[in-house]
This record gives sequence, structure tokens and C-alpha cells, in this order.
Amino acid sequence: MKVKEKNNVVVFKKSSEDLTDFAEKIIDQPNVFKDKNIIIDLEELALRPSEIIPFESLAVLQKKQKKSFVIVADIDFDEVSEEIIVVPTLQEGFDIIEMEEIERDLGF
Repeated sequence: MKVKEKNNVVVFKKSSEDLTDFAEKIIDQPNVFKDKNIIIDLEELALRPSEIIPFESLAVLQKKQKKSFVIVADIDFDEVSEEIIVVPTLQEGFDIIEMEEIERDLGF
């Protein structure tokens, strides 16, 4: 797993581990992303919508903490849970987080 931090965003990129193990590693390291927005970069993987289900609990946790959670993957966002935001590129992930930060600042 590769971890990069940029401003208030932590980007996790899967390396060689199983996708479920990858999700568990992230969930088991709350201090890495405490008070940060999260992007999970799965852009280079061919995934089915069902394969991102392990990340749903993390998405819910982030939302409760008023932080963003975005997955970058080439899958149809209409086929995943409403709790998970899926975008096709890393830049769009950063854009979504920026928009959500503005919404939170405005009280929405």
C-alpha cells in the first residue's frame, strides 16, 4: 500500500495486497487519516462494483466525522452504494473533496 498526503487529503493506493486486505489495513490505521479526507486510488484496477463494498464502513465513518471519502475507479457509480462516491480520475477525486469542503464551510 502506498500512502501520500497532500494538504488535508490522504491518498491510499493499492499495491500488491488483496482488495479486502487493503481495505482492512486502511480501517486499522485510523491515526493515518484522522481529521483528513480520504481518496482510495484504484484507478489502475479492473473492478466490479461489488468489490468496493469493504470500503463502505469507512465511507460512513468519514461522513460522520464530516470528512470526505472518494474512490477513484473505472466503475459505474450508479451501481454502488449511495454512501460511496466513485469518480474516474484522481483529479476529480480532489475536486469532489474541494466542493464538499466548501459545502461544509457554508453549513450544508
